[in-house]
Amino acid sequence: MAQSFHPGPRDRSDGDVRETGTRILVVDPSPEMQRLLQHELSMDRMAVFAVAGPSEALALLPVITPDLILTEIRFPDHDGLRFCQQLRTVTHIPILVISAPRSDQDIIRAFDLGADDFISKPFSFAELRARIQAHLRRQSWRGAQGTITYYADDHLVIDLRLQEVRVRGQRVRMSRIEYRLLACLLEHAGRVVRHETLLQAGWEDQGWDAHYLKLYIRHLRNKIEPDPSRPRYIVTVWGVGYRFCPQTRSGDPDSSSPVAR
Repeated sequence: MAQSFHPGPRDRSDGDVRETGTRILVVDPSPEMQRLLQHELSMDRMAVFAVAGPSEALALLPVITPDLILTEIRFPDHDGLRFCQQLRTVTHIPILVISAPRSDQDIIRAFDLGADDFISKPFSFAELRARIQAHLRRQSWRGAQGTITYYADDHLVIDLRLQEVRVRGQRVRMSRIEYRLLACLLEHAGRVVRHETLLQAGWEDQGWDAHYLKLYIRHLRNKIEPDPSRPRYIVTVWGVGYRFCPQTRSGDPDSSSPVAR
């Protein structure tokens, strides 16, 4: 039976992703972990709905329409990785796995089957909160835009329709492959794009390997990042791929969102 916490009606007027009514679905077989997550996240004015397994979660999903899912992948009678795959077929909201991986393959398979993030147990609640907020911001930014063809903040402008990239107002020259890779990342903004997907986007069926991808990602970072040694747009997800991370218009987390369409 689902346990729930209702802090009150939704209020999105201040633009804060921690608004009353942000709904989190927790899926974990441990009652103690359920209670702990409910307690911690309710202090951030979130409504937390907790269930013990995938069957209950899939039944509750259309009822509560959550903004984000936190799930374990180790269940006594269910395949948690297959559950991630099932979730991804019915929802596009962020799926964050919270588990103790047996190997790196657990993490890679979770991403491959639909997870947006993997937080290893034990974890700090400060880190968990930061990751939840980041994913909610990205989800809010994406909205219902579908495929993104335009992005702009104070530093970077990407217009896929004009096939134009500008940094600080200056047009940036790019090779055909660099542009294809950047376009693929932007079209999946906020989500992990696997190495294989990027290789297909950049080189189609020519059989290039990940070494070339790493080299071209370095070229892209040198062209668009304010500090290529500390990338903020093209972020590595180790062992899986890369993610394009939208930035706020001034680089301040409290400022207005970037322009995208």
